[in-house]
Amino acid sequence: MPFERSTETQMPSDEIPAEAKKLLAVAPEEFVDARKELVIALRSEGRREEAQAVSKLKKPSQVVLAVNRAARDRPQAAKDAAKAADRLARTQLAGKPEAYRALTKEMEQAAALLSEVAIATVSKSGRPTDAVRRRIADHIRGALSGEETRAMLTRGMLVDEIEPAGFDAFAGVPVPKTRSGSAPAAGKRDAEREERAREKARRQAASALRKQLAEAERRVHEATKERDELAERLEELEADAG
Repeated sequence: MPFERSTETQMPSDEIPAEAKKLLAVAPEEFVDARKELVIALRSEGRREEAQAVSKLKKPSQVVLAVNRAARDRPQAAKDAAKAADRLARTQLAGKPEAYRALTKEMEQAAALLSEVAIATVSKSGRPTDAVRRRIADHIRGALSGEETRAMLTRGMLVDEIEPAGFDAFAGVPVPKTRSGSAPAAGKRDAEREERAREKARRQAASALRKQLAEAERRVHEATKERDELAERLEELEADAG
């Protein structure tokens, strides 16, 4: 089946202990220290083979970690994209171009949401470049092009970036002709639907960021309050000592 062409090799999730799965969605700057801490913990428990497997777990790229995090933060979007991609794979050679188009849009809408959430994650450490944005979108499309990688995407367990493959149109299946007068209108409607999908994805990503910001501000408030209380206690102790 032309759609199923992803040949990227990913580490099976059953080759690493359950505790290591969280490593595949941490911030890039935290990965090495978190891996080291887990290796030490596993060795202290006598789990040397598992510790060795974790120590060999390479640091995924910023793009992979961000997409894994997005898939875990928005599991329904990841599942929706994977389900649409699975149906798309079965539809590709069935000679049903309308169904193919509908499923392609369904998959791309869910993938766009994942992409926006992943970009928001990357944005925490600075404004992502256009190249990073493209890599995120391509990685998601690549993951959706293979059955095994689709499953790993829904679990947020991808290790390597995947080149997009398998999304070429119909490979020889004839697409019904449309009357010339209706083509521009149909194209306009498609463009409007795609723009609405992008706008919805942006709103959802913005909503997620607002929640994260509120939580960060709450933590800052609590930390500031604790700092002030400690400073006050220190002043009292120093005054008593004086």
